[in-house]
Amino acid sequence: MKKYSSLAELLIDYRAYHHLSQIDFAALLDVDVRTVIRWEKNESLIKQEKETSFVEILGIPHQVIRNLNTEKPIPIYFDLFRRVYSLSFISQKVLSSSDFILNVEIETDRIHLISKESDIEFVTYIQKLNKNNRPIKAELIKKAAKILPELNLVLYGQSGFYAGHITVLPLKFEIYLKLRNQEINESDLKTSDFNIGLTETPLVFYYYSMYADSTDNAYYLLNRLLTHFKINKYADYIFGGITYRKPKIELLREMGLNKIWEKPIETDINDTATFMEGNLDHYLFGN
Repeated sequence: MKKYSSLAELLIDYRAYHHLSQIDFAALLDVDVRTVIRWEKNESLIKQEKETSFVEILGIPHQVIRNLNTEKPIPIYFDLFRRVYSLSFISQKVLSSSDFILNVEIETDRIHLISKESDIEFVTYIQKLNKNNRPIKAELIKKAAKILPELNLVLYGQSGFYAGHITVLPLKFEIYLKLRNQEINESDLKTSDFNIGLTETPLVFYYYSMYADSTDNAYYLLNRLLTHFKINKYADYIFGGITYRKPKIELLREMGLNKIWEKPIETDINDTATFMEGNLDHYLFGN
């Protein structure tokens, strides 16, 4: 993560990372290019009503904008690639799997079942940022939330903006194998591909999307995920899916998942999609 002490520094880095000119950036946010120039020279701040655009269009966490968009900026650590932030140097490190082994359930009233259209749009938005150009249909997320309410959650930040989510699909084993063997894509999935009553074994928990914008929020969501498997102690199950971020791949590997395949993303051969598979029993119970 990089420490940002001014809004100007963040915006300049954002444009460079995404290969955007000032004109491109202005068009993206529907502002005059002269406004962008003033922002990048620290001559003016973003109007408060415009902050939402930075969150929803650019994918910058609201806390990052709030810290920097002020007359006296509060320094914050932010990773443009992973889109995660930290408020201190101590907690900005990439966590290892052992950091998430907790014997208590962490409570927060900021986590809710995925149910609203805006929740699903948020999940799809994160997938698009990950360069997944074949997202699943909204009806699948709605159905998955009804079958697995403990594993289809959205997290709101203190300011009320979306800050993370977990989306897990209960797939039939035969359908999972087709995804694993690259015979079909995620966009081909239908609700009829779900293990509706969780009666067919092995159970398949296909993680479609997992995201948190900070270390604290990652704790909340992963604690919910791990608590589900601690409580249920499934006898025969697979936890697998596709991920696009190397830190997450390493975290899942430490939790007991293995890399099945890796391939370049169609829209960007410099990035890869990695299929991971396994279960969490050794990580959770040592067996």
